[in-house]
Amino acid sequence: MGRNSIGIELQETVAAEAIERIHSESRPGIVADTFVDDSRTFDTNRILETYKIQNVQFVIFHPPYWDIIKFSDDENDLSNSKTLESFLENFRQVVRNTTAILENRRYCALVIGDKYAKGQIVPLGFYCMQVMQQEGLVLKATIVKNFEETKGKSNQQALWKRRALQNGLYIFKHEYIFVFRKEATR
Repeated sequence: MGRNSIGIELQETVAAEAIERIHSESRPGIVADTFVDDSRTFDTNRILETYKIQNVQFVIFHPPYWDIIKFSDDENDLSNSKTLESFLENFRQVVRNTTAILENRRYCALVIGDKYAKGQIVPLGFYCMQVMQQEGLVLKATIVKNFEETKGKSNQQALWKRRALQNGLYIFKHEYIFVFRKEATR
């Protein structure tokens, strides 16, 4: 789309794959980069200084869905948070750190789903939405994204349905995209 983009990724291999994919498209004059670091503590001023910009105009958050999938053994990985409370506090640190460089009256989005554990739904998406509101961001839209037919499911709906029924689980067919606006400097 001709837009500059900068990512922060904890895992070096994931960052390398992202950079490879991004650079496979020739886009002269477009900045597309990924920093390998912890989003909670990353010095976001490095982005501003590196690219000689004052702030960013849009932020996308797509954290792990807590411990549904363990992405690494790194203790800083949000998927390794021991409790829901620690996951939400770690996510809060990511939000606080990253939105510090978001321009006022600009937008950010959170892509997240829920979790099913111990026979009940854990509304992880709504908990994360509340964290963002508590950090001063104003909720402007809620989009429910149906991912039943996405590439990740690869025509495996029957397999997921069978697993869910065997284990007494709910079949998730959606995730949320919450859109927020930063109203004032924090």
